[in-house]
Amino acid sequence: MTVEQKKALLGEMPGFLQGAQIGQFNMFVESGAKVVYNEYAAQEEKKKGDMDPAAKDAIMDYVKRLMPIVREQYQGMYENMWLGILELKEVKLQVYNKGKQQDTTFNRNFVAQIIHQLGSRIYVPDANAVVMAEHLEPGKGKDHPVRQKLGEMPEKVVIKAVEELIKDKI
Repeated sequence: MTVEQKKALLGEMPGFLQGAQIGQFNMFVESGAKVVYNEYAAQEEKKKGDMDPAAKDAIMDYVKRLMPIVREQYQGMYENMWLGILELKEVKLQVYNKGKQQDTTFNRNFVAQIIHQLGSRIYVPDANAVVMAEHLEPGKGKDHPVRQKLGEMPEKVVIKAVEELIKDKI
């Protein structure tokens, strides 16, 4: 049952909890089925994948910090490649959810994993995790937690989507 169907079912009961602020509602209907409506979960599901323009700008500023180590032949298309990556549904589901990361408006660890996936194909051969971390986080560089994520690959579904996009762009 969708969120809309659950709201409609509750709306069919005039006066029932009207105006109430509830987080979760459990109801058993005549057929014996249990209907659960969780407002927090519904709001969180709606937020997933919602693109925040400010976060998108922040991501683009972040990945542009790597321009000095982008191979010369990719410098002209680097920004458009990243704009394309940010439009992938597999990426949207995670990149705008920063979780518990501090001092960021996006999922910095996830972006670092995608950077790792692009690796030596896009970046100069001597651009290892330390070099990249120093460009991405000039203040903390090699000591920043993002350095670890620069050595990890994203999930397989993300790898596949990014690879297909790059195959079309390169």
